[in-house]
Amino acid sequence: MVEINLLPQQERRSNQPDGWRYGMYALLPLTAVAILIPEVLVGNQLRALHREQDSLNGDIAALTPLKQEYDSLMAQQRSLESVTGVARQLRDSKTYWTNDVAAFSAQLPRSNGVAITSLNMKSLEPTALATLQQNGIYAGKNVVREIALTGTALSQQSVVNFLKAYENSPSFGVNFQGLQRDTTASRYTFTASVGLVNTAANPGTAPGTTPAGTTPAGTTSSGTTGAAAPAPQASAPGGTNVR
Repeated sequence: MVEINLLPQQERRSNQPDGWRYGMYALLPLTAVAILIPEVLVGNQLRALHREQDSLNGDIAALTPLKQEYDSLMAQQRSLESVTGVARQLRDSKTYWTNDVAAFSAQLPRSNGVAITSLNMKSLEPTALATLQQNGIYAGKNVVREIALTGTALSQQSVVNFLKAYENSPSFGVNFQGLQRDTTASRYTFTASVGLVNTAANPGTAPGTTPAGTTPAGTTSSGTTGAAAPAPQASAPGGTNVR
């Protein structure tokens, strides 16, 4: 059968398919592929990340009891270190007061005419010792404890002899503080502090000896022994010292 198109030339429409339509049909699959491929890749990456996250969460859940035990052990360690620190401090500052009193009593001179009325013992901090040594007290001696005492004496010389017994010993130091005369009782009252030296700081010095090159306090350069601390010369009624 033959078809005749009787329409004018300008109104005729071709029944043949256009080329752009074929191109559009071919472009649709390409566009779909271009969209789907990145989606698939991103989806795979997300799934891999989720799997890794799940694995890490599992590891965290498995390690949580160990972490809690570790934290508990660290807390116990800190507590024990605090306790051992206090114990170490107490050990380093430990002192046997009875031994100190016994050493002080053993150094007392015989028939010295002195009676001790009060005695108090305390530790001497290094800063306080440094301040005293700057003022010429306990010079060259590592005093760690002090015995603060007051007493009465029959004469000034009795006080001097009493303090010299400690000043001339390498195990002690003397801080003379004052001397007063009690006219009513014809006696002298005095106050002083006797320092106990840490002999461990000078292991080569034997008790009762003086380190080479040093002169004991209370001893003059000519070798004559003087008073441990200056005191005013006073005479008892009648012109002679009370002995």
